[in-house]
Amino acid sequence: MSPEAICEMIGQAGLAGKGGGGFPAHRKLALLRAQPDGLRHVVINGGEHEPGSLKDHHLLELHSATVLEGALILAHAASARVLHMALLKTSGQALESLKNAVRLLHDAGLGGGMPELRISTISDSYIVGEESALLGSLEGGEALPRQRPPHPAQAGLGGHPTLVQNVETAAHLPYIVVHGAAAYRALSPADSGVTLCTFGPEFVNAGVRLVPLGISLREVLTLYGGGLKSGKKIKAVQPGGISAGFLADAELDVRFDHAPLRKAGSALGCGVIRAYDEDQDMAGVAAEAMAFFAHASCGQCPGCRMQAQVLARIMAQTLAGQGSEKLLRQVPLVVKANADKGICGFIHMPGPPVLSAMEKFPADFALHIEASEQRTEC
Repeated sequence: MSPEAICEMIGQAGLAGKGGGGFPAHRKLALLRAQPDGLRHVVINGGEHEPGSLKDHHLLELHSATVLEGALILAHAASARVLHMALLKTSGQALESLKNAVRLLHDAGLGGGMPELRISTISDSYIVGEESALLGSLEGGEALPRQRPPHPAQAGLGGHPTLVQNVETAAHLPYIVVHGAAAYRALSPADSGVTLCTFGPEFVNAGVRLVPLGISLREVLTLYGGGLKSGKKIKAVQPGGISAGFLADAELDVRFDHAPLRKAGSALGCGVIRAYDEDQDMAGVAAEAMAFFAHASCGQCPGCRMQAQVLARIMAQTLAGQGSEKLLRQVPLVVKANADKGICGFIHMPGPPVLSAMEKFPADFALHIEASEQRTEC
């Protein structure tokens, strides 16, 4: 198949990037192909830096040949001369499995015409999951996000056009190329394809599951997650990882796909699904998320650094019985004041979870404020 035919097939399949952003895979590929001829790179990010995510490690450890084949398809579609596989330093089993897949490929006599393959290890720092920070790490420099434009597809590794995709994104490509775009879409009753999700330990079916897109989130939680181990009623769900907005029980009939979840105020992200039962203190959950973001910020952008630290401090004070309504009213103001003041998408991550928790579960925050007032009176 020609690179152009593969790019068109990926577009017809509706495949979106599985690393968190959900950007259409064929559009990113087309942007790279629009660059002048010359040295091009493809980077497959297997770092899986999202808290709670297990899908990429699952693929690398158990289906490394499929990941490698998908990566080679991408390299061919991009007309790339160099293919980089980036894995965490701590992913020993995944690394060995991938190297074994490469050996089997060569032993079968299928290594001819392959691009140059480089397997690199990267740190588990959260910010390295951002694609331009990943490129900085691969170049041997600081793992810090870069100003855009230019995008990596225009100027990435060494200034050359570079396509960065997630391990899972690559793993979907062999099926699409062999069976066709229509067959891939038909894996979902909604004709939307599939995605891997990591269900949190609170679910009966905890761990990695292949889930059809386009069905309702409620069906995802019950049919694929099996419901909560505790048997209690679900109070809140975070369907796309730590930066996704919380959805209450009444909102769970939303379609499980990127656009409907965004419209509902949440996100599909990289498919880390967490659910919280009726007895969970959502103020505490929000506080844990803000503490994570304060720790994970690279500190490069003053607005981003300040936002993460201030939100974490407000939540910590609230939980410690030192909060107030006045203090909580500062949260949306801080988020609004720092919108779009960061180089990368990290600036937008703390807002959705904390704002949605405050909006949808005000009683949980009110209990902490009441405790604070009683403490003051005493």
